[in-house]
Amino acid sequence: MPLIVDAVWALWSIGAGIYDYFHTSAMEERIHTLENVLSIHQFVIAALSVGLILLMTYILWRKH
Repeated sequence: MPLIVDAVWALWSIGAGIYDYFHTSAMEERIHTLENVLSIHQFVIAALSVGLILLMTYILWRKH
């Protein structure tokens, strides 16, 4: 009986390790994709903010 328990435990451990490897790899790919998207969004937001500041500065200087 202990031999069967050890065999089942070994198979379970191997299966869990394989599942964890593939699941972790998929999550790392998703995280990398999200990091790229966030970088693009941050750049766009920064560009829009600079544009807004320049527009406000132009409007204020034009009034004087």
